[in-house]
Amino acid sequence: MKRQARLLATLAFAAFTLYMAPNAWADTLEKVQDWRISLPNTWQPSEQALVQVRNSRLALANNIRFDIQSLHGTLAAAQPNTPVSLENLAAYEVNVDHAHLRIADSVLQALVQAELQASEAPLRIKQVTTQTDGMLITGDIKRLGFWIPFTMEGTPAVANAGEITLTPRTLKVAGVPLYKALLATNIQLQSLIDMKSKAVALQGQAMVLRLDQVLPAPKLSFELNAVQLGQGEVTVLLGQANPAPPFYCKADCPANFVYTHGGELRAAGMVLAGQPTLVTGISNGSLPIALHDLNSLISTSTVQLRTDGALWISAQEGLLNPAETALLNTGEAAIAQLEGLNSAQEAVTLAVHHATLLSREGIELRVEKLLASTQSTDLGQLPTAKQTVHVGEISLSEAAMNTLMNKALFNFEGSPIRQVNTTIGEPHLQLSLQVKPEIFGIPLFWLPAKLSGPLLISSDKQHLEFTPAEVRLFGLSMLPLIDYAGLKLSSFIKIDETAVKLQDNTIRIALGSALPPLQLSTELRAVKTVLRSPLGPYLQVHVGTLPAEKIGEIYNTMELLPLGLWMKTPEFTALGMRTGPTLGHVYNDPRKERLVIDLAQYPDLLANATLRLPRSERVWVSMPSPGNGSQYPIQGHRHEDEAHQVPHHHQ
Repeated sequence: MKRQARLLATLAFAAFTLYMAPNAWADTLEKVQDWRISLPNTWQPSEQALVQVRNSRLALANNIRFDIQSLHGTLAAAQPNTPVSLENLAAYEVNVDHAHLRIADSVLQALVQAELQASEAPLRIKQVTTQTDGMLITGDIKRLGFWIPFTMEGTPAVANAGEITLTPRTLKVAGVPLYKALLATNIQLQSLIDMKSKAVALQGQAMVLRLDQVLPAPKLSFELNAVQLGQGEVTVLLGQANPAPPFYCKADCPANFVYTHGGELRAAGMVLAGQPTLVTGISNGSLPIALHDLNSLISTSTVQLRTDGALWISAQEGLLNPAETALLNTGEAAIAQLEGLNSAQEAVTLAVHHATLLSREGIELRVEKLLASTQSTDLGQLPTAKQTVHVGEISLSEAAMNTLMNKALFNFEGSPIRQVNTTIGEPHLQLSLQVKPEIFGIPLFWLPAKLSGPLLISSDKQHLEFTPAEVRLFGLSMLPLIDYAGLKLSSFIKIDETAVKLQDNTIRIALGSALPPLQLSTELRAVKTVLRSPLGPYLQVHVGTLPAEKIGEIYNTMELLPLGLWMKTPEFTALGMRTGPTLGHVYNDPRKERLVIDLAQYPDLLANATLRLPRSERVWVSMPSPGNGSQYPIQGHRHEDEAHQVPHHHQ
C-alpha cells in the first residue's frame, strides 16, 4: 500500500508539473499577437535609419548593459555612403533625439574604471553604490607610488549638455576625513591628483564625468538633460524632446521592442534596405539586445515577412531543436554531394524532394525529386525565373491532367475542344471530351468524342505527343473513315497555340510552356503510366539534361535530403529580407504534411511563412500546412508502386 501511495503521489506531482510548466512558460513569452499589423503601411525613405526603442536591455559587451525605457533617434554610418553594420560598433553613431535610460552601478563602475585604466590615471574605482539620496564611490588614489584607499559621497548633478559633476559631501583617504580640511585650507582636489583621462576629470573639488567619452562605441550624439538616482542605478534623461515623442505604434505597442526604418542596416548576415523592421521579445521585463553578439539574437528568433517588405523579428524563441539541427546538417551534406555530381549548375542550386507545386490554373505537379539551377536569388520571384532542370521526376494525376487540358491547353478563345476528362490506362491514355469540328471552314455542333492512344516523347525531347489510335464519335469508330478519305484530324480540328498544337493526327504539348509561371528549360526523357497507387493512376514524367549514367547516383543522393525545397545561393532575398551566401530550406509545418507551394499566391504566400536563421548563412523557411484533411498528403518512399526504384531513373 505504501508503494502504491508513493506511486500515486509521484504521478500526481508529474501531472501537476506538466500542467503548470507550460502556463509558467507562457507568462514569460510574448503574448500571441502578430505585430506586423502595427507596422506602418507607408513610410518615408531616408538615408539615415530611424530607430525607436522601448523597455529593452542593450548590451555592448558581456558586462556593459543599458536598460532603455525609451529612445528615439537615428543611426548614421561613420563613413558617408556606406551601410550601417550593427555588428561593427565603431562604424556608426546614434543621434539621440530623446532617451530615458538606466545605468546599473556595476556598469557605471566598469565604464569609468576601464577609461581610468586605459589612460593610466592615478585613480581607480572599485565600487559605485547609488541610493535615492546620493552616490558613494570607493576606490584608490595613487600618491608617491602607493595606492591609498578613498571614499567619496555626494549627489551628482548635470553640469552642461555632456557632463555630470559629483561634488563630495564627504571625502575620506585611508579612512581619514579630508574634505572639510581641504575647504578650510582652500586646497583644490584637482591639485592632489594629476588626471589625464578625457572621460573623468577633477575640477576644483568636484569629479566630472563626460558621458560622451566614457560610453563605448557606438558613438552617441546627445544633450544631457537630467540625472536621477535610484536604488542601485542612475537614470539619465537625454535629448531636447519634452514630452517624449510618440512611438511608431501610438498607443497599441508591444511591451518591449526595437523598431527601425530607413537607411540600410546589416546585422548577422541580414540586410535591411529601409523597410519597417520590428524586433519584439518576452511580454514582461526588458528585451535583451546584445549588439556585440547579434548572431545569437538572430539564431533564437523567428522572422515574419509582410508583402510590402516590412518584417517582424520575434526574439527569444529559442534555437532549432536537435532533430531540426540534425536535418539541417544532413541537408548541407547532401547538397554538397549533389553540387559535386553536377558540373553544369548555375549560380543557384535547387533541389526538391517530395513537394507539390500548384500552377496558377491549379495544375497539381507532384515533384518527387528534382535537381535544377537558376540565376535567380529571390525566393519571391523564383517560380517565374528560368530554371534549368538537370534531373527531375514529376507526376500528374488524372485530376491534374484534366486541369491541364481544360484550363491551360484548350482554354483559348475559339478552342474546338472542351470538357476533357482523362483516364490513364496502360499503355493508352483515353480522353473523353466535346469537340466542335469544322468542314470547309464551317464549324459544326459540339459532339461527344473519345480519343485513345499512347503518350510519347517527341524526337526533339521538348514535347509530349498524343497520337490517337482510336477516335470515336457517338460510339462509332471514325479513324478508319478519316484514313480512308486520306484526311487527318487537323483537317477538321484547328489547334495552333504556343503550348499545344494539332499536327496531322498528333497533339503536341510543349510541357515547358504549359505550366505558367514556371519556365523550365530541360529535356523530356521518359513518360510512363502508374495504375496502382494510394492516389490513383498517374503519369510519371522524367526530365533532365545530364547523362544517363549520372541520374541514378543523383537520385540516390537526393534520398538523403530532408523533404522539401533546398536552395544554395550566393544571395538570398525574400520580400523585405536579404542575406549573403545562403543555404535555404523550405518545408511544410508540420513536416508530416507534404510541402505545397501555390504559385498563384506567390510571392504573397511568403507572408504566411516563418523564417529562421539558425546560424550564419543558413535560412529555414517553414510554410504553413494546407490544413487538416489536405489533398496533398506526403507519401513515403514506398508509395506510388515502383516510382522510386533506381532502374526507372535510367529510362
